[in-house]
Amino acid sequence: MLESQLQFRDAKDQPEAGLLLACARTQVTPEIADRIQAAVRKGIDWLALIRLAMRHDVMPLLYRNLQQVCPNSVPKNILEPLRARYEGQAVQARRHTEELVRVVSLMEADGIFVVPYKGPALAQRLYGDLALREFGDLDIIIRGRDVQKAQNLILSSGYDFAPLFGHLEHGDTLAVEVRKGHEVRYYHGSDHTRRIELHWRFAMPLACVKDDPERFFQRIERIGLAGKQVSSLSLEVYFLILCLHATKHKWRQLKLICDIAEILRRTDIDWNYVLREADDLGLKRMLAVGALLAEDLLDVVVPAPLAHGLQFDRMARALAAEVRLSFFEEPDKDWLDQAHFSFQVKIRERFRDRATMLCRNLPAKLSPDERDRDFLPMPDSFSSMYFLVRPVRWAWEKMNARYRRTTSVSPGLP
Repeated sequence: MLESQLQFRDAKDQPEAGLLLACARTQVTPEIADRIQAAVRKGIDWLALIRLAMRHDVMPLLYRNLQQVCPNSVPKNILEPLRARYEGQAVQARRHTEELVRVVSLMEADGIFVVPYKGPALAQRLYGDLALREFGDLDIIIRGRDVQKAQNLILSSGYDFAPLFGHLEHGDTLAVEVRKGHEVRYYHGSDHTRRIELHWRFAMPLACVKDDPERFFQRIERIGLAGKQVSSLSLEVYFLILCLHATKHKWRQLKLICDIAEILRRTDIDWNYVLREADDLGLKRMLAVGALLAEDLLDVVVPAPLAHGLQFDRMARALAAEVRLSFFEEPDKDWLDQAHFSFQVKIRERFRDRATMLCRNLPAKLSPDERDRDFLPMPDSFSSMYFLVRPVRWAWEKMNARYRRTTSVSPGLP
């Protein structure tokens, strides 16, 4: 097993966090079952546990494992609502899966190469049960040249376009989205719980991943979903793109690490392919952070070929420790936002990748936004001064964040 040597407050000593971590897996060994029972005997703040599980999107795994390991030890007024929620989400998951397959079938019939990923496709492929992995959006990836055609099909299916960058009154809104981003979002007009995210790249432009998505389309499989056969990514490709996706969110949700842990536990993975791709793309440190977190939080033994081939350097360990340090803290208003640019740069091991990211993204990072205007309101006539305000705001926020980290106290701190 890798020696992660992470320095952090030991959340595993907190009963609720320890119980959640023990339940956040599809396979429960006798040792883990004993840990679950021991945590319950210690006394659990059940409402705090439920809030934690909801924040980390692992409620189905929590319920399923409590039900199987120690149903009589969980208060009925806790277990019954968990069961009702689980069963309700299972029904919704099947309904959303049927909707996903319907839209994918429409696209395939129109000659669009389309792959559903994450969401139901990943739940079925990796967890073997649609109900065990929570999902909200229905993610679909296509080639960039087919975006307009795919949007026409989605709009004709009752969905409304929800642009991220532009305004609906602009006729070239979709072109703006394609130029600036890697996805667009649609909400169903009669049911806003049905949301489609249409992607033409797996990674956001900031990540500077070459040959995205074509290189990942080379390993496509077919799986059964809602009674139909659809395209799916191989688990090797999932390992790469899920690490990219989790990095975008700074690995803030346990669900993101559960996905990585479940792949690491598989015995049928071609780790040589993963390592070749990671080496070519400069993602070894990123994968190392994911492996460290999965090992440390979810007791995964990292497969020897992967452990030998990844870059478990000081920076990878420091970034994993940074994630872990605040993993079970109460979230702030920025919790679900994109990870800070500095984190996304430091997690890349090659200088040329970091330099490319800086060159491509520095102009946008230097442009003032609403946060600068809120930080120091000024008349419009002084708007050019916000280019000077922005670095001051950055420094102020960084100092505040560092102060909060160094002054926070946890009973688990050694």
